[in-house]
Amino acid sequence: MRIAAVLALVAVVATGCATLDEKGPTNEDIMQGTGLTVATARPIVADNFELIWPEQLAVDPAAVDVSKGCRTSMAAISYEGPPWRPRYEREVVNPSQEFVDRAMANLEAMTARGFTLVPSQNPDQDPVSRYYRDAQGFSVSSSRIRVGQNDEEVRFTMAAASPCAAE
Repeated sequence: MRIAAVLALVAVVATGCATLDEKGPTNEDIMQGTGLTVATARPIVADNFELIWPEQLAVDPAAVDVSKGCRTSMAAISYEGPPWRPRYEREVVNPSQEFVDRAMANLEAMTARGFTLVPSQNPDQDPVSRYYRDAQGFSVSSSRIRVGQNDEEVRFTMAAASPCAAE
């Protein structure tokens, strides 16, 4: 009897802690707030990416990744969903300067569509690494990192993402 009481107490505490460790919006929060759904967000993310990528391409909205959730779980030490944060990105290794220049021009052109450059909090950040966001929370970004023993490899990544979207 005493063991059953201890096990019941442990189960209650464990269940209570699991709920306290989760942070972030629920599907219901998103639907009552922005009303944004994954079905609506995916094509917007795909279109935004097509606009920033420096070469012609077509992004299938079904290819937009929805595996990253908007809630953090300390138990799993990860992001969980639903809701989800739709995102599409591509990386190029050792891009030409012309490629990077076109990418930067395309990002800057997004300001005409309501995107604003968010200043970096890191003064040592590569100036090619930029993040733009619009009033609805959609974002487009670029990053460049140098890797290898002598920084001989350059990895340039561009991404488009959505704010949290309900299923």
